[in-house]
Amino acid sequence: MKCELQRALPSVEGIHPEYLINFLNACEKAESEIHGIMIARHGKVIFEGYNAPYAADIPHIMHSFTKILTNTAVALAYDDGLLKLEDSVLKYFPEYEADANEYLRACTIRNMITMRNGQQRSIGGNEWRPLKTSWKEAYFRVPFDKKPGETYMYSSGNSYILSYIVQKLEGKTCRELVQERVGKEIGLHDFPWMLSPEGVCSGGNGVSLTTEDMLRIGLLYLNKGKWNGKQLISEEWIDDAMGYTNPIAPVDGLQYNFHWDHTGDIWAGRGMFGQTCGLVPSLDLVFAITAADSRYVAMKLFQKEIIDPVKAGKEPEIPDATAEEILKQKGLRMTLEGKNRSVKDHRELPKDAVWTPEENKDGITKVELHVTDGDQVVYVMEDGRGRHQVIAGLDHWVHGTTTMTGAYLHHQYEQDESRISAIAYWTDEHVLTMEWRFPEMAFWDHVSLTWDGDTVKMDRWVNMNSQDVKRPTVYLSREDSHLFR
Repeated sequence: MKCELQRALPSVEGIHPEYLINFLNACEKAESEIHGIMIARHGKVIFEGYNAPYAADIPHIMHSFTKILTNTAVALAYDDGLLKLEDSVLKYFPEYEADANEYLRACTIRNMITMRNGQQRSIGGNEWRPLKTSWKEAYFRVPFDKKPGETYMYSSGNSYILSYIVQKLEGKTCRELVQERVGKEIGLHDFPWMLSPEGVCSGGNGVSLTTEDMLRIGLLYLNKGKWNGKQLISEEWIDDAMGYTNPIAPVDGLQYNFHWDHTGDIWAGRGMFGQTCGLVPSLDLVFAITAADSRYVAMKLFQKEIIDPVKAGKEPEIPDATAEEILKQKGLRMTLEGKNRSVKDHRELPKDAVWTPEENKDGITKVELHVTDGDQVVYVMEDGRGRHQVIAGLDHWVHGTTTMTGAYLHHQYEQDESRISAIAYWTDEHVLTMEWRFPEMAFWDHVSLTWDGDTVKMDRWVNMNSQDVKRPTVYLSREDSHLFR
């Protein structure tokens, strides 16, 4: 049975609740959109909150925070005596040795894990996720043109190769190894992890964790690899991973270690779009955040609004008890389900409509719109992946699931089925807009239908992405005129 984390009031653990309130307010002001947050001091949770429709029990795609788990798997192989940090990468891939140049021959496990492998360019998850052929072959096709260990260049390709090595040595995937040796001990959910076409965990990304899972991982690393008195990862590895020993020179003020980067008082394992697990050893504090934070400001605000005032002994303005109640109520009322409402004067929505799109980049072949008696708008789209449906409440939120295509807006992630929360509302006399939130991801989309004579224009855009944030406009023609009013 999973051991529950202890809870305590922030003030009891020496953190005035006013500082937490200020942090949450600062994030809102900076439009750093928190989905879930947990903070623990002295091993006790002092705050937890989720902005609806995001919730404690919904895992969130981690993106590069996944590298912490990959590196944990490398740690286990290291502790088992199966590899050394100074091992040549070619020791595990002798098939590439004959054609290797001096730079590839010199590349070590340490160079890979610290993102200083000497390759010509970086490799991102969005490049490989659509790839159906060997990721290993794709990695070694990128030339090595610099001396390893000297130039920092972040690349998820390195993490995939580390994942591959661990699987060769341990005879099980990184997910299986980490869950068996660490996850079960510290109380992680049985987390999913995307596999490559070769059946290897993707390494650099692809894990889904709850906010609490992230916090538990942070507590393990803060406590030098020990959980309930049991050493799960060697302290020697933790010290190296955090940069406590063998520190690497900072790049642009940031010291990158084994995916724990260090700036100010925070050592952080992070993922794209704001997924953050931060350790503050000087305060015996850990925080975990899932988010949609395109400017990555939450960690800076945590330093400014919480860490700095605690260190300075800043006198709070609000009494403890009052601040505790304000913080409690703020946590209970967190929501991103905006009170969107239709403009007063708008056209009448057709009860049933079917459109045939003009030829378009996304291969959409049919769009339908149906209105139910319960004021729900059923949006249907057909494309090369099949027939997909989103149910949105008209001026209210509806929660469900969908197979809707979205990889091109979602950093090339495409789940077979995704949770979704959706609302539809008129933003103009002739414009129906839908907001689609995907609680398992950082992404949320808007889709608008604009009536313009006999044509309807469909637009779709996303809050953030590593590629395009808007799809080309799709023009819809009436398929059956009697369906329209």
